Amino acid sequence: MIAPYITEVEYRCGCCDSLPPDFDADAVPYGILFDSFKVIREAWGKPIRITSGYRCPRKNAWVGGKVLSVHMFGLALDLDVDDIDEVYELDDLIEDIAPDLRRGRYTDLGTFIHIDCGYFIYPKASHSWKEGARWTG
Repeated sequence: MIAPYITEVEYRCGCCDSLPPDFDADAVPYGILFDSFKVIREAWGKPIRITSGYRCPRKNAWVGGKVLSVHMFGLALDLDVDDIDEVYELDDLIEDIAPDLRRGRYTDLGTFIHIDCGYFIYPKASHSWKEGARWTG
């Protein structure tokens, strides 16, 4: 386990099996992401599939991620649930528990929620890299 409820396999890049170059699970940005997920998972009360954590630039391009995706910094998780109703339920739960996380809710591309703490990345590549940013897809 790389953190509570997160296996190293789930978090590592899916194409090159690597971790972020500066990875330290206890360092502030990683710790906040992992601790937030732990609280979310415990409040949800059942497993949440992590379909994407860290992505190298090649993997990010392959999946169609943004050029400066927070996944490439290792500060994002994609959380997959069983159906669209659960996407909305989990989204509401995260809003209550971890409102500072940036969050994207996806129902057009599947049934998942992206969470990240990209607001720790400096310099900011986008004005949307701020606490509490929201989007849908």
